[in-house]
Amino acid sequence: MKNRMTKHTVRGYHRGVKRIGDVAVIIIYIIVFALSLKTIGSAGNVLVVETENGRYAYSLSENGIYSFTGPLGTTEIEIRDGKARVISSPCRNKTCMKAGWAGTLCCLPNRIVATATGEGGGVDAISG
Repeated sequence: MKNRMTKHTVRGYHRGVKRIGDVAVIIIYIIVFALSLKTIGSAGNVLVVETENGRYAYSLSENGIYSFTGPLGTTEIEIRDGKARVISSPCRNKTCMKAGWAGTLCCLPNRIVATATGEGGGVDAISG
């Protein structure tokens, strides 16, 4: 007996695998999006910023622009009306700036992470 797999069968198999992978990626994106909405809605009253040089906390009730130095240069974070966003960064893709107002801000190439929390416990310095 001859093997009945044809080129069309093999191509169809690969298309099915590709569709399963696409569905998995879409489900992961939906979960991440839903969690980010929850984070934005539950953002606290303190923005904790972690850099290579230390960990800092800023009140989200006080508007201001704060600069942080990382290995690539200076990243600026703006706090306004209880929200925070990255307004300037030396990273190449500017993904952190495109994120807009969020409960968690990351500039991974510059190694700066900022998270809105309900408390500023365990920080090296508090500014405000």
